[in-house]
Amino acid sequence: MEMTRNKHKIALFTDLQGDISSLLKSAVSLAQIINGEIEVLNVTKPTAVIGKENQLSAMRTLNREYIQTEKRMKNILSPIIDNYGVAINYSSTFGNIRNEIDRYLHENDPDIIVLGRHKSKHFNTAENRVINFVLSVFKGPVLIVSHDKGLEPGMKIGIGSLNCSEGIFGSSFTEELFLHSNSPLKSFNIGESSNFPPQTAGSEGRKTINFVFDLNENTVNNLPVYLSISNIDLLLLDGGNKEKEDLSRLLNIYDKVKKSDINIMITGEKHTHYDFNTTLKIA
Repeated sequence: MEMTRNKHKIALFTDLQGDISSLLKSAVSLAQIINGEIEVLNVTKPTAVIGKENQLSAMRTLNREYIQTEKRMKNILSPIIDNYGVAINYSSTFGNIRNEIDRYLHENDPDIIVLGRHKSKHFNTAENRVINFVLSVFKGPVLIVSHDKGLEPGMKIGIGSLNCSEGIFGSSFTEELFLHSNSPLKSFNIGESSNFPPQTAGSEGRKTINFVFDLNENTVNNLPVYLSISNIDLLLLDGGNKEKEDLSRLLNIYDKVKKSDINIMITGEKHTHYDFNTTLKIA
């Protein structure tokens, strides 16, 4: 039977490596702000579970790992569901993470994606490759959560923006975010000041503090420092339409700001899908 979606669907992707509590709490915080429900997809590479085993032994190993993963997932999610009262569905699968994410997107059509980010000196980590892949195939908003400083459920947030066009502030999605802000928007702009006209208050009376910096090597190198000391919990980046030119620009900006410990929300095109389909289980 077809169901009508009346909540934003938030998809969280993980491989369950390490502590994902910050990632989950951030997804819960976002769900509380925008009236959303969360779907967690765990993807495990088969090669991470099985070695040089024969086919029958490999299948037994995968079945055992699947059961253990199901149990671990319930143990992680159940206390969060009980504590915060947010609906969370889940699914586990084995395969190539990019292939499985692509399949999930086609089958479930989420409104927002949540990904985790660890500090790393190396650009081409598996985590970065997944983030870049998601940004290239998904047209909606993407929340990239800091490992050290995620969003806290029930708490208001400080919001900043970097080189964002005025157009992104008029969406109902960003207006919902601003309703839960604890301070004026801090708008950072790098380039010629004439390219960044003063932003006006939003429909909810949003106040803005503008910071305009000249584009030079010193500003770019110190950008993570400026952001980290500005009491910002969530930094908005303008995702544009995520076509090839926009995506290259976006990835360049993301590379500069990911060194900070701030959660990053990359905006996207507005979703107009209302048919709700899911194969995921209730935890």
